[in-house]
Amino acid sequence: MNFDGIARFLAQLSFREGLWLFPLAFTPHVLEELPRFTSWAQRYASDRFTWHDYIAIHSLGVVVSLFSPAVIWFFPNKAVVFMFFAFVFTPAVFFNTLFHAGATAVSGVYCPGLLTALTLYLPLFYYLSRLAFREALLNDDTAIFALVIAGVFHAAEVGHNVFKMW
Repeated sequence: MNFDGIARFLAQLSFREGLWLFPLAFTPHVLEELPRFTSWAQRYASDRFTWHDYIAIHSLGVVVSLFSPAVIWFFPNKAVVFMFFAFVFTPAVFFNTLFHAGATAVSGVYCPGLLTALTLYLPLFYYLSRLAFREALLNDDTAIFALVIAGVFHAAEVGHNVFKMW
């Protein structure tokens, strides 16, 4: 694999172009989880989590991962990018990585999705965040605000969908 060529290619992308890496990372993450996440969740999160839940949540996730870059492609402004980071990208990528790492640590059993979260999601989060900063679509204040909103949003989503707390 030619890492120098990949690095040169990535360095040339705009934020709008780089966003298309999101569905390319989201899809293998879903495929890693697909065969075993439901049984893991039933054992360690809630026995009420079903295969149907998994399919519904992640089918919508695939659609959103494709739709979001398209929306930003046509509306590349600070407000839309903030909404993307607060309600889509940061919960799905950054906080999902923390979920998988924490779930593996707490359960003592590999939480399906951890491998792609660590190897694809974290580098992608760093890369797209840097592009958004470079193009002044995010700044320190908006990034921190998006991070806080995303954390609350992700906790509520996982609490409801995976742990079935309400």
